[in-house]
Amino acid sequence: MSIRLRLLLSYIAMIFIPILFAIVSALLVALLFRGDVKELRNIYLPPEHQIDLSKKDEFFLDLHRQSIKDPSLFLNPTYLNKIDKELKKSGSSLVIRNGKKITYLSETLKGLDTAELPRFGAYRDIDPVERIDHQFVSIKQLDFFFRNGAEGSLFFISDASSLAKFVRSFFPGLFIGLILILIITNGLLTYYVSRSIIRPIRELQKAAKEMKDGNLHVEIEPRSKDELGQLAMDFDEMRVRLKESMELQAAYEANRKELIANISHDLKTPITTIKGYVEGIRDGVANSPDRMNRYIQTIYNKSIDLDHMIDELFLYSKLDLQRLPFLFEKIQFDHYIQDFVEELQFDVEDKYTEVLLEIEKNGVYKVLGDREHLKRVIANIVNNSLKYIEKENKKLSFHLCDIQTHIQLSIKDNGPGISPENLPLIFDRFYRADLARGTEKGGSGLGLSIAKRIIEEHHGSIWAESSEGEGTTISFTLKKAGEQDENDLNH
Repeated sequence: MSIRLRLLLSYIAMIFIPILFAIVSALLVALLFRGDVKELRNIYLPPEHQIDLSKKDEFFLDLHRQSIKDPSLFLNPTYLNKIDKELKKSGSSLVIRNGKKITYLSETLKGLDTAELPRFGAYRDIDPVERIDHQFVSIKQLDFFFRNGAEGSLFFISDASSLAKFVRSFFPGLFIGLILILIITNGLLTYYVSRSIIRPIRELQKAAKEMKDGNLHVEIEPRSKDELGQLAMDFDEMRVRLKESMELQAAYEANRKELIANISHDLKTPITTIKGYVEGIRDGVANSPDRMNRYIQTIYNKSIDLDHMIDELFLYSKLDLQRLPFLFEKIQFDHYIQDFVEELQFDVEDKYTEVLLEIEKNGVYKVLGDREHLKRVIANIVNNSLKYIEKENKKLSFHLCDIQTHIQLSIKDNGPGISPENLPLIFDRFYRADLARGTEKGGSGLGLSIAKRIIEEHHGSIWAESSEGEGTTISFTLKKAGEQDENDLNH
């Protein structure tokens, strides 16, 4: 139940319960003074609405007129029996008093202590409920004078209900009970509504304090499906996201420190080499033209390695910050890889390297990609493979195939392979299979990591398979053109 509906029902209850209380109180008062709830209308209705209210009232008025016109009729037993019979239809009985003597008493009132009847001239606006001889009765009195001047009284006596008797006996307790019920009901409604609102708010307040103190592990469980329950769910989702953000920030910080350490290590090695050869030249160690040329060539090669490493660091940094621009276009990838392989075959024809290309027929090889960045991916894979092949006859095999919504390119070498424990790590930045050799083979340890980031920007995937002593296969996939929105890729 929503808070809005809960408050609405509470307000409605707080309005209607007092109204009901007032109605019940009025009924109790009616029973207290009149003994009959229906008699209330005689009190509260305006005079014009009291016409023909009841046969009993009409009959009473007729008798009143008769008492003025001919009071002697009230001494006639036949006439009085007729009146009594009519009154019994409305639940009343007749009593006639002449002076202080009862001259007529209805059979239904036999045993009634007539001495307790109201005295002559006792005027009342409301017909009272009297207790006569341990019996509650409602009395309507009509006083008149007989022709001889004697005082006469006519009484309509009705038996008051047992409920009236009960109300008369316990009215103070009933009234106090109603007040207590009103107070308790409103108190319970207020407590329930307040508890259902304040308790979740206090839990959120406690959770917010825990979050402020840095504790993001306290789970917030919604206790209802109302607005506060939804707020608790949103608050807990915020906590989870904040926790993930802080964990990611901590991971970024650890990676940053690792990156700085790796950069420092990889830059220090060639700089140390350059520094050693420069000191050798300065100290006269290179005392011949051949040695001098060899020292200068080594310094030049190391400076090229440094420049290449800095370029790759800069490229990786832009990829990491997602600031490297990509120019996506539709590429017929089978033609694209044919051109690359032909160029590679020309470059390695004097290095005892065999390059093979196999393209499966009947495939659809049109993709959306950035030509320059895809060329860097393939070049990094090829260079990484050739760098570690120590055999005299090197071999690279390219295999292109169609796999439903993607195309897959696999590049296999005949190198030494990679151990199973190192295979999952080769796409990590600054990873080298032989850390002891440092930058001996001229690598920065970023080539495959850059390749992975570029493929991920193309919404593809890259992986490696290897067997020690048999070589390594690195494969990547690209989505076909038309399977993704070109506008989503351009950034």
